[in-house]
Amino acid sequence: MIKRHLIIACACMSLLGCAIHHNIEQLSLVVGVAIDTDEKVDKRTGKQNLVLTHQTLISPDRSGMSSSSPYNNIITAGPTIHEITRDVSLKADPVFSQHQRVLLIGEEAGRTFKLDSILDQYMRDNEIRRSCLVFLTKGMAQDILTIKGLPMPPTTMIYEFVQNRYRTNKLLPPLSLGELSAKLATKQSFLVPVVSTGAKSVELNGAAIIKNGRVARFLSQSEIQSVNWLTGEIDGGIVYGKHGKHPYSFEVHSVEHHVKTRINSNRSVHFDVHVETDGRLSEDWNTSNQKVNTKYVNRIEQETEKIIKKNAEATIKKIQQDYKADIIDFREYVRIHHHDFWKKNQKEWDEIFANSTIDYHINVTISDFGSRTGSG
Repeated sequence: MIKRHLIIACACMSLLGCAIHHNIEQLSLVVGVAIDTDEKVDKRTGKQNLVLTHQTLISPDRSGMSSSSPYNNIITAGPTIHEITRDVSLKADPVFSQHQRVLLIGEEAGRTFKLDSILDQYMRDNEIRRSCLVFLTKGMAQDILTIKGLPMPPTTMIYEFVQNRYRTNKLLPPLSLGELSAKLATKQSFLVPVVSTGAKSVELNGAAIIKNGRVARFLSQSEIQSVNWLTGEIDGGIVYGKHGKHPYSFEVHSVEHHVKTRINSNRSVHFDVHVETDGRLSEDWNTSNQKVNTKYVNRIEQETEKIIKKNAEATIKKIQQDYKADIIDFREYVRIHHHDFWKKNQKEWDEIFANSTIDYHINVTISDFGSRTGSG
């Protein structure tokens, strides 16, 4: 008897699955979403409406549809993310977000609302992949997705650009929706990568500081470069320098990064940051034949050390005195190695970090000079 009921139940579930099945051609396949605010205030909430731009792919086989663009943007406004998403069905096919790669948050939305509020539905929805990458934008996020004349969807370009960290140290590591959710749960300050528009192009352009759950301010590409030297999050890239009046380029091959922490009796924290980097003298405008000798190479190494150290210390001063936010995640070293201290002081961590001392030590080794050789 029980076996019979199980068979009937399975058959019903199978029929139900068929009933809710949707033909893929009847869905809007979402690859990216932009979140902005509207000037209009919703009567129900008393707050500004949100505006969502869903970027969807256009099937070339779709009957009755011809378009020179491989994607379409669906713009909808409303008081909550979920209501807006459902209201898309009033003007287009229902959205299907399991292939969404990118989520963009406009500057005004990030300043007006706390990120954990406007992202709550995305974090709850099991249809959206936690690996979806999150970015802030300067200005309207919608402007990124509506750039005309691109060879591919802007979301595809953004997703591919983050893979270029082995070529440049001016990019932060990508931030997924799952990672963002975890960072928001800590109630601590952190960074989110920024995308901006160019002349018919998109560009990864610095980062936004998130403090108290909202966008506080932005960092430039050069500041991100220094942040990466502080955190050791470097896969490659170039350090530009000048030896006398001659420019040169040091190409990073590898980086080793260690941080030691000490808690002082007055509750202040001291950090010792040690960085070892090995690389190649990939460009040198000093064309004299003496440039490959040991003495000359040592001078280039020392000059590169001074450049990295100077920029890192300037960034330390700025994030401690101006931003007063631990955007370089040094709290993790305290949490791991001084857990009792962390438990007692985590709510005041940004203030403690702002008053901590940080010593930065860098050692540069040039082990490669490219294929060009000289005498010396």
